Amino acid sequence: MASIPVRLDGARRILLIKPSALGDVVHALPVAATLKRRYPNIPLDWLVEEEAADIVRGHPALSGVIVSGRRRWLRQLRNPGSIFATLSEIRDFTVRLHQRCYDVVVDLQGLLKSAMYVLAARASIRVGFAEGREGAPWVLTHRVVAPPQPIHAMDRYLALAAAVDATEAVREFRITLSDEDEAVGRSLLVASARPRVALHPAARWRTKLWEPARWRDLAAALHREGIRVILTGSREDQPLGSVITPDLDPPPLSLIGRLSLKQLAVILRGVDAVVTVDSGPMHIAAAMGTPVVALFGPTDPLRTGPLGPGRVLRRDLACSPCLQRRCRIRDTYLCMRDLRVSEVLEAVRDVLGSRSRQDRMQPQISQPASSSGETITQISPRESFLGNL
Repeated sequence: MASIPVRLDGARRILLIKPSALGDVVHALPVAATLKRRYPNIPLDWLVEEEAADIVRGHPALSGVIVSGRRRWLRQLRNPGSIFATLSEIRDFTVRLHQRCYDVVVDLQGLLKSAMYVLAARASIRVGFAEGREGAPWVLTHRVVAPPQPIHAMDRYLALAAAVDATEAVREFRITLSDEDEAVGRSLLVASARPRVALHPAARWRTKLWEPARWRDLAAALHREGIRVILTGSREDQPLGSVITPDLDPPPLSLIGRLSLKQLAVILRGVDAVVTVDSGPMHIAAAMGTPVVALFGPTDPLRTGPLGPGRVLRRDLACSPCLQRRCRIRDTYLCMRDLRVSEVLEAVRDVLGSRSRQDRMQPQISQPASSSGETITQISPRESFLGNL
């Protein structure tokens, strides 16, 4: 195995592989900026899957964005009528990837799917984590030992940048927005008086979810305090939104299923606070500098918490964080179920009251235990982030 760090000064083109998920792609944005600072004259591409591609499109550090349709391809391959067309699309994607003539691949994902992309690129230098799963390390020429846990995902990814001699970290979350994105966002918010708070109730893991009745009670309580409520989510989240909104008068402004990722970024930048479970939009909001009230249960805020002003609320339980998609304690989902509406409402009041005094900066995390047994993680500024704000 070759030595580390490896210097890439003679490379013709670098490929950064971080295909998914949305929050992970946001956390990897500083890697692109860091590589570009160290190797300003070497074209840098990013391989990403369709669902998160908008986040990296237009990034000033990138020469190109390679978009994989992996999830869509897997769905289409289940349909006998689309097998041949899908296989042809996969072949064309692989050929185009090889034709980009990459000398270097940096794999931030470390899974079988990213290992397949690494092999398809046919680069002579292939850098990734030694702890990668599903056999991913076996395709690498340079295996990097990851920093010990707990460490935030962003800092973990930056360890791979340091392995290719990009040691001057650029902790910048830049999401490039078009004039059209800006116009759409402004038009949707124009009728919403301030203060306004976005609620994002959806996540892919069942264990991350807060009960719909709690979201409904929170929305009603915010309205009683004169706060305009906005709901966000994807098309797949519309059934959840329909459970939350009934009997609310006036109803929240529901933007569920109506926004692209960049339009969502405009909306999340334009509100005064965001209440969310651990999700990709939580990280977009933090990247845009908006205070976040984040509800954590099965996942670890030290690893994947929002990097920005706000509060992280979680229960201090022996089983949390379990990092599991399904609750293993009689499916009680205690870590999320016992977060009370009153606690979340108080956290929203706190961030709204302090926002005018807060800089948009990176947090440190401390965990003072409350008398009720839960742990409230306070976010405090540490280091400035830049962005297309």
